[in-house]
Amino acid sequence: MVDVIWYAVRCKAGMEQQTAEEWNQRHDGKACRAFIITYEKMKRYEGSWHLICEPLLSGYFFLKTEESKVLEEAQDSIPIDSGEERFLKELGGRDHHVPMSRGYIREGKTCVTEGPLCGHESQIQKIDRHKRLAHLDCRMDQYQRKGLWAGLEIVSKS
Repeated sequence: MVDVIWYAVRCKAGMEQQTAEEWNQRHDGKACRAFIITYEKMKRYEGSWHLICEPLLSGYFFLKTEESKVLEEAQDSIPIDSGEERFLKELGGRDHHVPMSRGYIREGKTCVTEGPLCGHESQIQKIDRHKRLAHLDCRMDQYQRKGLWAGLEIVSKS
């Protein structure tokens, strides 16, 4: 059995999807596949809330590879350790997409009732109820100063 290794590769912020697609075109996706992980968040404009998708890690795309030699071209690559990989797989699933989570706060304790943050309540460091985002306490913070945020709508608080 061949080990598949994940890498985070630095790229220009805002160009993550395009850079991943270009990588896949150049390498024909044989031993190495590039992708981005997106997350859903709510944004208010034109007087109402809209669901939008953004890269989970701004300025990075990911590579899944069986061969480390492919990475000679990706100079700004950082190997993802098994704990980080497991966490990203739990959040993003097979589609590499983190949908909005929903939950409530009761007596100061957050309970996520649906979405990928279910079971990860202990990793929620801060909730921005106005922006409907949760700041996660995880080792992925090393990739960006703003930390790792995921969509979380709190539907009630008591």
